[in-house]
Amino acid sequence: MMDLFHSTSEWWEWVRDRFQSFFQDASRAVAQKKKSKFRRLLSGLQQLYKLELRGWGVADDLEETRKGLAEHFREESREIIFHTRTENLEKDEKCNLFFFTKPNSAHTQLVELRYSEGTPQSGKEHAMRVVTYFYCELYSPKSSEKSQVRSFHEGILETLTPEKREGLNTPFTLEELHLARMTSKRGKTPGSDGLPVELYA
Repeated sequence: MMDLFHSTSEWWEWVRDRFQSFFQDASRAVAQKKKSKFRRLLSGLQQLYKLELRGWGVADDLEETRKGLAEHFREESREIIFHTRTENLEKDEKCNLFFFTKPNSAHTQLVELRYSEGTPQSGKEHAMRVVTYFYCELYSPKSSEKSQVRSFHEGILETLTPEKREGLNTPFTLEELHLARMTSKRGKTPGSDGLPVELYA
């Protein structure tokens, strides 16, 4: 075989390209197979939910389908972690938290915090009081004048059509929840329930 090439390096380039093409095609085939399996599981889950709402006894099938989806998501998470570690190792980096987060800019240290009226507070304990006060105020119920609320509602000219209302009242699908989980940014302030997005990752 090597007689067909002018040099060993030329032969190696040919072999390397063939190997690369082979593994790329194999990876695409595996990815397509996983995607098809996920769609089948998702479609099956939706159909089973509909049957359950109609009173059919599909509890065992539902549980089996949920397990299949859970295993799919676990495998997907393992692959993401593996590829991240591989990329870091190829760049001669250690697989620690620093290289997973890769901060792009230096963080400025806070020296003091201020209450809403402007009173400065320094020191860890005082700063924690300011932060606690801020979030307690932020998430505390706000009182509104009924006349202002009524005036605001009267100013709304456009309303939802019955079709749009029905669409908004439709339960979330598993695919929508998965998409929301995968596209949510990490390291953000939690909502009113106090649960960060990392809890669902």
